[in-house]
Amino acid sequence: MKSPFQHRVNETNMTNTRGKMVLWRALAGAAVVLMALLGGSGAALAHDAVEGTAPADGSSVATVPEKVTVTLSNTPASIGSQINVVDASGTNWSAGTVEVLDNVATQQLKPGAPAGKYTVQWRLVSSDGHPIEGQFVFTAAAAAGAGSGAVAGPLQSVQEVSPAATAKTPDSGGVPWSVFGLVGVLVVVVVAMVVVAKRRLGADD
Repeated sequence: MKSPFQHRVNETNMTNTRGKMVLWRALAGAAVVLMALLGGSGAALAHDAVEGTAPADGSSVATVPEKVTVTLSNTPASIGSQINVVDASGTNWSAGTVEVLDNVATQQLKPGAPAGKYTVQWRLVSSDGHPIEGQFVFTAAAAAGAGSGAVAGPLQSVQEVSPAATAKTPDSGGVPWSVFGLVGVLVVVVVAMVVVAKRRLGADD
């Protein structure tokens, strides 16, 4: 027959074991919450991807188009965006500011643009607030003329901004405020779980 002292020791050991199990469950739950929050924030913080340009990069068109477009995966900001359409001599034929409709950024060209090779240098503000930039080229067989305003050339589908363009993209270099928010949420969740665990242990005593 066990003595009262041994009985209390056994109860204490069982209580400690239950307490450790509850705390481990609390930490495991907090880890799951953190992974879910970080996974969601990672997708939200990702820069927009370029889905296509018109004219297509490297394409040849009959005449200089009246406008060029860059299509992104999300709607860019019109403020701070810029698209330059430069001919072989270095002349910029862009007219006015960039127009944004849904996820398409459009740049009108000045009339009278000559035939030849053009380099379109674009810099757009991503939906996450960060600027992204890149360029594409096309060649026009004839100078700009009267037309319906449709964009000449096919639409090119691309997966992402070129590495060179990405390297030029400025970044604040700081930690996003959303990360601090996630850490704060995690701390609150852990503290709440520990408090609940302690209350359960107190109720078992």
